[in-house]
Amino acid sequence: MRKLDALQRLKTGSEPFVKFPSGSTPLPTRNNPKLFGYLWPTLFPYGVGMMEDYDVRSNDSLGFRNVEMRTHVSHLLQSGPTRRFQTHLSFIFVMGNLLQRRQTSFNAKLAVKKSWFPRVETLLEKISESTIKEYSEKLQKNPFVCPETEGEKAAAQLIKYVNYIGESIPGSMTEVQNMREEMFSIVNTDGLPHIFLTLNPSDTNNPIAQVLAGRDIDLDKFFDDLKPGSENMERSTFIAQNPIAAAQFFDTSVRNLLDILLG
Repeated sequence: MRKLDALQRLKTGSEPFVKFPSGSTPLPTRNNPKLFGYLWPTLFPYGVGMMEDYDVRSNDSLGFRNVEMRTHVSHLLQSGPTRRFQTHLSFIFVMGNLLQRRQTSFNAKLAVKKSWFPRVETLLEKISESTIKEYSEKLQKNPFVCPETEGEKAAAQLIKYVNYIGESIPGSMTEVQNMREEMFSIVNTDGLPHIFLTLNPSDTNNPIAQVLAGRDIDLDKFFDDLKPGSENMERSTFIAQNPIAAAQFFDTSVRNLLDILLG
């Protein structure tokens, strides 16, 4: 339906649109603020305010400073009366993907089993920096290329002993395993918990969540003007269109409940 509506507006000319051609040359996602203007011309219509725009430097008269991408995105998602960043269809998902990819790269480590240390040390001595560069170029051209020199054979064998590990990635199995180990450690130290509590606030049935999502309602008279049959669908639609509001409602509800129960 969304595509049909867009085609209808395009044919009738009832609303302006942006013609954006595609290309075959990939663009870098780091230190390239113009990329975000290319991706979302409706969010950055004037070509300013994009993330990582380091061309805007601070001086004596202006208080501009460099802001990290995560902080900048968080600010955009929590500001603006129109909630255009919160309700955009792709902004949240694309930026979440970029941030996760960067975190994966920055927190990645190479791990080797302790029993393999002597073997790995011997292989490292046979490999030079130029060997790694030349062998990497060969693999980029042909992933099935066979090592030829002694250094390349050592590098190919070394890859078998080295594991690539990413830590502190939200939602990853590594994070889940770390949380389990932390829970087991707490139980071993302090004993079993006395209260097991599952919190699941209903965002589609709470008027506070509707206000956070941008719905103009009076909380004091919320139940005086309900629409029979369609009210539940309208509530669900507002929450589905604004996941940031749903997250804010969950955070607020859980924090207040824990504060009341546990002080």
